[in-house]
Amino acid sequence: MAESSSVAQPPLRIGTRRSKLAIVQAEGIRDSLQKTAPNRSYEIETLHTLGDKDKSTALYNFGAKSLWTSELEEKLTSGQLDVIVHCLKGKSATVPPLNADEQSYNH
Repeated sequence: MAESSSVAQPPLRIGTRRSKLAIVQAEGIRDSLQKTAPNRSYEIETLHTLGDKDKSTALYNFGAKSLWTSELEEKLTSGQLDVIVHCLKGKSATVPPLNADEQSYNH
């Protein structure tokens, strides 16, 4: 008798900022992904980014870019997150190129 084994995939980890708008956007992406791949599970991880944490320093005094995206991008490139959701209106950073495995994956 042939034994069928199904290996459960780990949840797809979706990262976003902890703002209400960012969470709603991430939930929309999660819901769309669930329709496409209903057998997969999804987790949303919210982060307070540097731009969220420091509300007293003027933006021009930060001396840095990506105040709302750098922590998310670091977790994405390190493999701690699989997807990040961020509104492009606040996006000044460049996203690192995908590796060969990611380029062949149908999103």
